[in-house]
Amino acid sequence: MKKAIKKKVESLQFTLISPDEIKKMSKAKIITPELYDVDGYPVDGGLMDLRLGAIDPGVRCRTCGGRLKECLGHPGSIELARPVFHIKYIPVAELFLRCYCSECNRLMVKEKDMIKYKTIKDRLKRAKDSKKCPHCSTEQVKVKLHKPTTFKIGKKRLFPGEIRDKLARIPDEEIKLAGMNPSIFRPEWSVLTLLLVPPVTVRPSITLESGERSEDDLTHKLSDIIRSNQRLWENLNAGAPEVIIEDLWDLMQY
Repeated sequence: MKKAIKKKVESLQFTLISPDEIKKMSKAKIITPELYDVDGYPVDGGLMDLRLGAIDPGVRCRTCGGRLKECLGHPGSIELARPVFHIKYIPVAELFLRCYCSECNRLMVKEKDMIKYKTIKDRLKRAKDSKKCPHCSTEQVKVKLHKPTTFKIGKKRLFPGEIRDKLARIPDEEIKLAGMNPSIFRPEWSVLTLLLVPPVTVRPSITLESGERSEDDLTHKLSDIIRSNQRLWENLNAGAPEVIIEDLWDLMQY
């Protein structure tokens, strides 16, 4: 085992992980809610897949080859059938939808007024109150959030995929005007297409006195997500009516 190297941590930075970064980090595509086979061995493509780490004595991780006390664990990923919102970043999506032009995707503040509105808060408030884009003169229809996760323009619902496409069209330079660094955070990342699955070492199972396994709450919740995602995939592939697709989509969001 390699000797640990001590280093001093100078700072921490918190942000969302981009879909591309999740793909690079992921060591296994998780596709089934099943955890173990009939012999009690972790199922491939399940949440306890051995590529995500080793948590039992005598078992080696299939990614790094390490044993229980040697392997730190590795993340996996779930490919979502349809995009869903990151619930903690709904305010971010709402901010960009209201402050940026629906046509030219620029922050709705005149360039000459940037000096006038020096603080980011004042700048965004001015943009949010704009009824016409000062750059392309497009009339703006207000986007309303019907909590917790439904956006509408008038009576028309905006689905997460549409919103993600809108946010993805905003240029990096315009994102900087909102006080954000596009190299570490883009607004469309608030709409998830891939879900990062934590390593098994983060959510280890325990053995009860009865000898039965008990799984971590996080593992149970991830299983629920996979089941909802599976049902949505199945109905999409079967060509189910859009009303059923929307109901299953909403179910996965919750």
